[in-house]
Amino acid sequence: MLKGTGEIRDAYRDEGVARRYVDARFKEPFGALLHSRQAAALRRLVRRHRPARALEIAPGPARLTVALAELLEDRLMVVDTSAEMLAEARRRLGPGAERFGFVQGDAVQLPFRAVFDLVYVFRLIRHFEASDRARLYAQVAHVLKPGGVFAFDAVNAVVSTPLRARAPLDYPIYDALLRPEEIRAELWAAGFEVVALEGVQRRAGLLGRLQVLAAPRSRRLARIAMELVDRLGGGEPLEWIVTCRRA
Repeated sequence: MLKGTGEIRDAYRDEGVARRYVDARFKEPFGALLHSRQAAALRRLVRRHRPARALEIAPGPARLTVALAELLEDRLMVVDTSAEMLAEARRRLGPGAERFGFVQGDAVQLPFRAVFDLVYVFRLIRHFEASDRARLYAQVAHVLKPGGVFAFDAVNAVVSTPLRARAPLDYPIYDALLRPEEIRAELWAAGFEVVALEGVQRRAGLLGRLQVLAAPRSRRLARIAMELVDRLGGGEPLEWIVTCRRA
């Protein structure tokens, strides 16, 4: 199950948390790098598959929604359990917000039929243990058309396990730490075929040091250096962008 469900949901129902969420987590170079890679991957998916209808689960304050707004326009539906996050999403989308559908609802009880060609969800599934991840996958499969595409993020056990062992207090919220074979197996059991695991934040230790040393002097310089390190490849990624297809 999701550890600390009540505390997390209560926090996300706080208007101040909703307003500060993007700056708090994705403004510094390390988080900004992750955001840019996720947004770029989703834009590629949209351009490649041209979904007639898309669903974003748990958009929060529209961090990724904003990045896809011009591509998806009136084809996108968003669902979030927090009214405050949905209100902040509308605010950040600005005058164009009326193009999208906003639904307050639970990811494990999605109020839709199989009408979507693309479903994506980031910063949610990773917080659930295996049995509840299976429930979420089942909900996604239920609302996706056959052949539809599903994208989400996952944390790499190989890189993250030793990081968390060294500084457990830095990770107060539960994350599932997985290996590629585990991701493929649980998605296969849920009726999905993995198409791609795109590694993000490679050489995480070096990226972290660059943020500590360079960001206080110049965020732009730190960001450029971290982007270069990440794209050069080599080594295990801290996270993956997982893309799969419903059978």
